Amino acid sequence: MLDLSVTADCEADDPGCLRDGEAARLLGGLRWRRLVVLGDGRAPRRVERVDGYGRAPWYERVADALRVVEPRLACLSLPGVREQSVAAVRSRQLPRALAFGGDLAVVQLAGHDVLHPAFDANALRTEVVRVVAPLREHGYDVMLVVPFDLTRSPGARLLGEKVLRTRQRAQSDACATLALRHGALHVDLAALRPAAGEEVWGADGLVQNARGQAVLAAAVVRALGDHLRAA
Repeated sequence: MLDLSVTADCEADDPGCLRDGEAARLLGGLRWRRLVVLGDGRAPRRVERVDGYGRAPWYERVADALRVVEPRLACLSLPGVREQSVAAVRSRQLPRALAFGGDLAVVQLAGHDVLHPAFDANALRTEVVRVVAPLREHGYDVMLVVPFDLTRSPGARLLGEKVLRTRQRAQSDACATLALRHGALHVDLAALRPAAGEEVWGADGLVQNARGQAVLAAAVVRALGDHLRAA
């Protein structure tokens, strides 16, 4: 498990972020040419500043890392400026993703359903399947990304740590099982466990700040690299 508790003064020294040349080393031989990003979280117009870190959102960072190896990579990012349920991702974003005709889909589950008072783990599992299965049937490699530890998010603590932990574990377990069943990839950001003093959250406590965006992107790129090496 990656330990992000090491204090870093800037992105270049942060173990949670990509090192110089790491993307080229990890992604050599990649086969993807068209990336689509879906998700229930917000795509911030401006990433909250953290001194020493770039302010590009995570999906742009991932696309840029892929372009180190494949400069002609096309990227379609579908999350909007508001949180939405996975059901809304399926109804609003999935048709556009399928029409895009890509070969790699990264589905970020930011935890919107987990934070809903009427959270239903079975309903969430069903909706995730309804997103992943059509993407796989249309030839996409799919990566499911579940959120950082929400018990450390100032914007999510009203539900209580025990409730949050139980719900998030249910989400992560369901995604891990579905990824295995459908031949998808799974990244559990909560397993990175950034220390309390090493914040990844912005002021609203629900959207990642510049450090969080960089760490999220690095986790995705490293998982893609692991997949390529295994293949």
